[in-house]
Amino acid sequence: MKTSIELYDYDLPDNLIAFTPPLKRDSSKLMVFDKTYDSVVHTAFSDIYNFLNAGDLLVLNDTKVIPGRLFVKKESGGAVELLFHKSLSSTEAICIFGTSGKLKVGTILNFKNKYYLTVTNIERNYVTIKSEDNIMNLFIKYGEIPLPKYIKRKVTKDDVDRYQTTYAVNDGSVAAPTAGLHFTKEVLNKLKEKGVLLEYLTLHVTYNTFKPVSNDNYLLHDIGSEYCEVKKSTIDIIKNTKRKNKRVIAVGTTATRALENYATKLYKNNYKGEADLFITPGYKFKLINGLITNFHLPKSTLLLLVASLIGRDKLLELYKKAINNNYKFYSYGDSMLLKI
Repeated sequence: MKTSIELYDYDLPDNLIAFTPPLKRDSSKLMVFDKTYDSVVHTAFSDIYNFLNAGDLLVLNDTKVIPGRLFVKKESGGAVELLFHKSLSSTEAICIFGTSGKLKVGTILNFKNKYYLTVTNIERNYVTIKSEDNIMNLFIKYGEIPLPKYIKRKVTKDDVDRYQTTYAVNDGSVAAPTAGLHFTKEVLNKLKEKGVLLEYLTLHVTYNTFKPVSNDNYLLHDIGSEYCEVKKSTIDIIKNTKRKNKRVIAVGTTATRALENYATKLYKNNYKGEADLFITPGYKFKLINGLITNFHLPKSTLLLLVASLIGRDKLLELYKKAINNNYKFYSYGDSMLLKI
């Protein structure tokens, strides 16, 4: 099997990139692909319940996006941008940093001339910071929502609401699990009324999810790890669903990684820890047989995951259909339901 990331490139007109959310969450477009019949249906996300059956199971990621971008200053006055990456304790965290100058261990960073962060370690573009205050609370109170880099505009009040799922409860992500952005409470209620089961897990999305593939041979890419929590009761419901020949559909690539990481590592109880599974073409899925996902950036690890489920040729075929039908792409864009 060829493992060049260039095989997962495609051309996308700029006008199909969604820079703002749709007027209503569930008014976005939905492409439904059913592998059994090799069929494609174009519909609205609000009608997704028509394509699921009683007894099917959706597994959603209930992580909450924090205002994970914080602008601080060095003692010299130089500006430093911090992007939250991972908590080490309540007063210590790893961040990705950007600055026009140099940053050294021992540097004191401050903001509001009131809160101080000490640099305790630097590794490539990752910096460890320590504070006398609760660092997560500082980000939540003073940070801003970290929109994807291709969205160049300023963050608005609308982003604070819309770059968050309606069921987000656990603080910790710096990017939204975007497949979940389409779900309104009305859509969730319609699914439950039809008998579709809903289960939740947590995976905190970090820069690792969307960092560019670092090597032409994607197998050499370091995907890193992300903190997740998966309950054994959720796994039990998944197994019971599969025994009844019903579908287990992950809502998003992050939910997929959390579930498949659990299965691959052969965990048997509640799991709280890191998920480091890199899903690439050739991977045999162990728990899911369906996926709801947005349309992803070219040459990304997310694209590799989707190709692992439906194959590269089918992936590129569906993306071409999406482009021809004016679907919107990326985080604020439209989505697809893949039934395998």
